[in-house]
Amino acid sequence: MNSFIKQAFVVSGAALNIVGHGCAHGFPAVLFAQLKRDGGPVTLTDHDTSWIASIVGVMGIVGNFISPVLMTRFGRQKAHLLCTIPALLGWIVFVLGNTVPLFLLARLLHGLALGLRTPLAAILVAEYTDPRYRGAFLGTFAISLGLGILLSHVWGAHLTWKMTAIVCSIFPIISMVIISLSPESPSWLVSKGKYDDAKKAFRWLRGNGEEQREELETMIKSQEREKHLEESRKNGELQENLKNKRLFKSTIDTIKTVLKIFKKKEFYKPLIIAICMLIVFEFGGAHMVPAYGNLILQAVLDKDDPKDVAWQFTVIDLLRTVCAFLAIFLLKNVKRRSILFSSGAMTVLSLTVISIFIYLRKAEILTHSFMLDTVPMLLMIVYTVSFCLGLVPLNWVICGEVFPLTYRSLGSTLSTSFLTPAFVVSMKTAPHLYSSIGVEGAFLVYSITLTVCLLVMYFMLPETKDRTLQNIEDSFKGKKDTDKEVQLSLIENGTIVK
Repeated sequence: MNSFIKQAFVVSGAALNIVGHGCAHGFPAVLFAQLKRDGGPVTLTDHDTSWIASIVGVMGIVGNFISPVLMTRFGRQKAHLLCTIPALLGWIVFVLGNTVPLFLLARLLHGLALGLRTPLAAILVAEYTDPRYRGAFLGTFAISLGLGILLSHVWGAHLTWKMTAIVCSIFPIISMVIISLSPESPSWLVSKGKYDDAKKAFRWLRGNGEEQREELETMIKSQEREKHLEESRKNGELQENLKNKRLFKSTIDTIKTVLKIFKKKEFYKPLIIAICMLIVFEFGGAHMVPAYGNLILQAVLDKDDPKDVAWQFTVIDLLRTVCAFLAIFLLKNVKRRSILFSSGAMTVLSLTVISIFIYLRKAEILTHSFMLDTVPMLLMIVYTVSFCLGLVPLNWVICGEVFPLTYRSLGSTLSTSFLTPAFVVSMKTAPHLYSSIGVEGAFLVYSITLTVCLLVMYFMLPETKDRTLQNIEDSFKGKKDTDKEVQLSLIENGTIVK
């Protein structure tokens, strides 16, 4: 079987998992609408609905911190398999449950699954796939999430909410089958010193060409060097401990070790970049527009009734889906930095122009009917395309590419732990901003937030397209591009050189 097909097969397990999570994101709208319309089996208060909608984030944080333990101890494949279990259980509880406590339990399970998957998904694709295809594979995550939301809404329009839950449960089931048939990550096997197993898994996934052999050998040699340095450090500390035993010294040493990690450029730079990317993702409108799209479009288009913006909202939804597909080809052919800063600049500019336009319209400076009827929707289209074509898919790509192997689980967990608070802050503050300073004021706040984060990434983010993960790691360390000679110079005659 062709190596690309094998990689696509493995990635499809993660993609289907994310489709399932997209269904979980979209399902509350189906549940709330049908319970309100049919009047049973339970009547939900505003307090109930707010908890059912938001409690996902609580368990998401818990899952974020459990995920690296599973990834590091049991491997990427087993951790991935485990994260599908609470997702499936959540759908089962929805099917069997008819009370608010059971709805909350189901959402807690979905939140746990989401938290476990978030740090893991990008790492899986980064470690399993060829650098040439990595961007395209990571770009499919945006499509998968949007597709899941869309499917849950479509099914909910024609099926009962219990039947919708049954259909949605198919995705974690299929994902479990694919994951069970997939190999363990070669990178994780290398990190555990299982070099023979790593070679088998790597060759199955990537083939056995000259380029692939060089990449594998480079990864193994680099890991051997890291292990040698780590053993040397531990031996030094062991001798020091034998000479000078003090109370709480082990705790102090642990703190010192953590601080040393945070001082390393190859750790703190990727961490800052990933956090900035996640903030851009949230405050750029990834979840706010789908949730508050009617309110936003009413303000931008100056309409009083949500029905007056129905077709415009549909256009925005379709554009988001189309852009997700186009982004795959863009990521395959265009450099990451070019996409990021072009998309970022256009997103900031469009948000700012929309804000200025609304201020001018309210001041009655703009009065021409063509300007008032046509320009606002055009600006929303420009904003949607700018944001969804670059910043949305790059959120997965960059977070999956920048962390070094040694600290990949820790770095991914710390960065993605910011995603849930950013989600909560953006979703909870949006209605208050809209009512206090208006959508136009909120858009200015978001523009400033995005600008700050994009400037940080402009000075810290290296180009990552078509580069091996080891090569990206070396660039953060301040090394020049690693070629054969540089890699071979790390080991001379079997002796590891600093």
